[in-house]
Amino acid sequence: MTMRRTLPVLVAALALASCSSTSPGADSTSSAATTSAVASTTSARPASTTTAAASTTTTTNPAAALELSSSGLGELLFGDDSEGVFATLTTILGEADEDTGWLDTAMEALACPGTEVRFVRWHDLTITFSDESPYATGSRHFAAYTYGPAAGDTIEPWGLATEAGLGVGDTVADLTEMYPDAVVHLADELSGPSFYIEEGLSGFLTGVDPIEELISFVGGYGCGE
Repeated sequence: MTMRRTLPVLVAALALASCSSTSPGADSTSSAATTSAVASTTSARPASTTTAAASTTTTTNPAAALELSSSGLGELLFGDDSEGVFATLTTILGEADEDTGWLDTAMEALACPGTEVRFVRWHDLTITFSDESPYATGSRHFAAYTYGPAAGDTIEPWGLATEAGLGVGDTVADLTEMYPDAVVHLADELSGPSFYIEEGLSGFLTGVDPIEELISFVGGYGCGE
C-alpha cells in the first residue's frame, strides 16, 4: 500500500521526540459563551460522538480503551508481539489506512534501531513495530506510537487519553494541573513546543502559554535512538 506523504514526516517526529469541561450555564447567554469556547479549540472528543442532542443515549467508543501511557496503549504493552498488537488494533479500529510492511532499516536509510521496522496508521494514530527497542530485542514487537496531530477538524480515533484524562485538544493548563511534574519545552531549531510527562510519554504543543493546546502524544521509543 502506498504511504501518504506525511509518514516520512512522522518518522522524523519520532526521532525528535526520542531525543527529547465545560458546564452548561443557567441562561442562554452563558450557554452561548460555552458553545463559543468549545468551538474555539480543537476537540479530541467531538460532541456528536459522545452524547447525542436531545437523547440520553451515550455512544460507546471502543478506542477509549487504548489508554495513552508510557507502557503502551491500554493493555497493549511495548514489547508485545507485533502480530498480536496489530490484530487487536484492527479489531478495535478496523482496517488500517496505511501499512508500510516490514522495511529494512539499512536499505531504507532509516535512523531506526534494529534491522527492520514497520509503520501502521489508523487515521491519526500511528504504531511503530520494530525488532529492536528498549523493550525487546531480536523479535518483532510493539515499540512506539504517535497520536496526532489531527488531520481534520477532530482527531480520529477520538477519545484516547491518559489515565488522568489528558488528551489531544486539552490545554497546557490542563497538563500542568493533571501532571504537576510535567515539563514544557519552548520551540527550538529542531522541533516545535513540546511537553514531557515521564520517560516514554511526551508530545507536542501549539505553544507554551496556559491556553495553548496539546496536539499530539508520543509514547515508547521509535526511530532516532
